Parts: sequence; C-alpha cells; structure tokens
Amino acid sequence: MKRKIFKAAELILFMIYNRIYALFHRIDKDKVLFLSESHGELDGNLKAVCDGLDGKYEKRIYVKADRRQRGGFSKIDLWNDLTTAGYIMLDDFFGLTSAMRLRKRQELVQLWHGAGAFKKFGFSRINTGDNIRNINKGYRKYTKAAVTSELARPCFAEAFDIPVDRVQAVGSPRTDMFFDEKRIEEARNRVYTAYPHLKGKKIILIAPTYRGRKVEDAYYEFERLRLADISKALGDSYHIITKWHPALYNNIKRGICKLPESLLNAFGDGITDVSGYGDINDILTAADILVTDYSSVIFDYFLLNKPVIYFIYDREDYSSNRGLYFDFKDYIYGDIASDSDELLKAVKAENMHNELRRDFNEKFVKACDGKSTSRVIKWVFEGEYKQ
Repeated sequence: MKRKIFKAAELILFMIYNRIYALFHRIDKDKVLFLSESHGELDGNLKAVCDGLDGKYEKRIYVKADRRQRGGFSKIDLWNDLTTAGYIMLDDFFGLTSAMRLRKRQELVQLWHGAGAFKKFGFSRINTGDNIRNINKGYRKYTKAAVTSELARPCFAEAFDIPVDRVQAVGSPRTDMFFDEKRIEEARNRVYTAYPHLKGKKIILIAPTYRGRKVEDAYYEFERLRLADISKALGDSYHIITKWHPALYNNIKRGICKLPESLLNAFGDGITDVSGYGDINDILTAADILVTDYSSVIFDYFLLNKPVIYFIYDREDYSSNRGLYFDFKDYIYGDIASDSDELLKAVKAENMHNELRRDFNEKFVKACDGKSTSRVIKWVFEGEYKQ
C-alpha cells in the first residue's frame, strides 16, 4: 500500500513539474532518451539503435533492472530530459509516460522488447477481463511503434490503442546480429568467457515465460521440468542452462517465487542458471536447442535456424486466461512436449520442421533481414519509410 501511495504521489509531482518545466525550456531535437525499467544495462533494440546513431545526437540513458527498484539515476534529470528530449525511445512499458504531456515536436517511440505478436497485452486485454484502469495510458501517446511483420501491425495498434499507420513493420534492430557470422561468433565467445564450462557442450536453453496476470505476480511451476532428471539422462556431453524471464527472475531474487530444492541442488552439476547474464541474444547464439513455451524468444531464435521445443503443460488455461493474438498452432515450428519424458525425447530428436518454419517466417519475422537498425533510424530520425 505504501508503495502504491508513493508511486501515485510521484506521478502527480512529475505531472506538475513536466508542465511547468515545458513553459521555460524548448525541445532539443538532438537529444535522444533511451529508457528501460526491465534491464540493468542498455541492451536489445535500444542498444542497437543507440549504437547505430551518429555522433550529432546527445544520448541520455536511464535504465534499471526492476521498475520496483528505487534509485539508479537522478529523478530530476530524468524529468528534465523527458520534458525536453526530441526523441524518447522505449522497449517496454515505462510508467512516467502515462503522466507526461507529449509536446508537438517530441517523438515517443516504442521498439518493444519482443518480436512477432504472441501474448495479448495492453488494450488488447480488455476483453480478457483486465481492468482498463490498470492499463498504462502512456501507450496511447506513442508516435511510432516498430514491429516485425505486416501481420503484427494491427495487433500492436490495438494493444497501444493507436492508429495502425503509426505502427510499421521495420523489423527488430537487435536481430541484425543474427545475419552476421562474425557477430554471432563474438557473442558466443562472450558466453564462453562468462561460463567457460559450457564450451564443447551441447547446450539446452530453458527459457519459458512467466505465469500470472502481472509482472509483480510472476511465477512458474519449475518442478514440472524435472531438469535434474533430464540432465542425468542426457549425460556429460550436454549442459542445461536456464534463463528465466526478467519478471520471474526479479521475483526469485526477492524471494517471492522460490526454486525447488531439486533444481537448486542440481545447479553446477550439468545445469547452470544464466539469468543474471545481460543480453539474451548472446545466450541464444550459444544454445543448440531452445526449450520455451509462450515466450517471444521463439521469434528471435527462429533466425538462428536451430531446433526449438515447446514445453506446454497448460495450453488451454494459458490461452484463455492470458489471450493470444492468433491460434497457438500458428506459432509452432518445433516439437511439443507436455511432460519431462516427452521433453527428453524431443531434445534427443532435434527435429526442425522446415515446412512450418517457412510459414512462421512469412507471418511473424519477415521484416527481420539484418537491416532493421538502419531502417528504424531512417524512419524515426530521418522520416523515411518505404513499405
């Protein structure tokens, strides 16, 4: 309760400050903000665009790993920059945007952290039982939103409650590296440097999304995976790594969500948790097989042309309660497992399902071609976009 009161008071103060400060300070079209409340360092789409911009822009970065975390940067500096920056770049929900008054010459750009269009969110969830009062009103202020296919455009327009012409299939900048063998090798070596024992192993990446309606309530039924048993069955040539969703990982660190003893005891013996490693793209390059479920990581991993396995134990409940933009079968380009025995069998089979992959590419990641960063920069900063 105290946290909610504090947060509400902060939004009201910022709302007043934002409007008064704007009376005396002009927009600086060369100032670019990069904002994230779900990453402890700049990464993903934000980093790709930041690195791709030329030197004429003043780049201001405000990031923290958890929106519940206090501190990390000066609030006054952030408030000033939100009021005067010409460009504000986001990769997820950012609370203060709901209270700010977007000025005429400002661009509020949503690059989003996931490719494709999978789980319903934002205003798309009104029909799934979510209270509209809990939806971030800042979504409606986006002047531009980037997606990875034409099919995803109306989905994101609905989620943000903005006109579809503000949403364009320009791709996902962070996926450009998957089209560059040198960058893939460099990323893989960064993982080996961080975790030397992984080199030479066949790596199985476990990366499910969380369960729960809100990120603050994130949980997962870890015991269903039986990773210790699977690791033992696979033998020494394999190594399992776990990378939990940031919301889930934050709740694990806070003690809200607990890992089972069987999994904790198995860490270091054929299983390694890499949730603390920053950029998931690096982890994806090192993984030989991905095990996931309803996570948007399937869209990024698709571009590496390696096997994926869907570990699904709650398909009907999840689809009805969370809501998906399309039928679940449209997202499938790998084997499906509903228990640990089926999962072990699928890991050993390494099936690719090439025909399903062709359909998946056309529907969800057609705009990811290694040129997304330059396309986004031209669209946002130079006003150029060709359909």
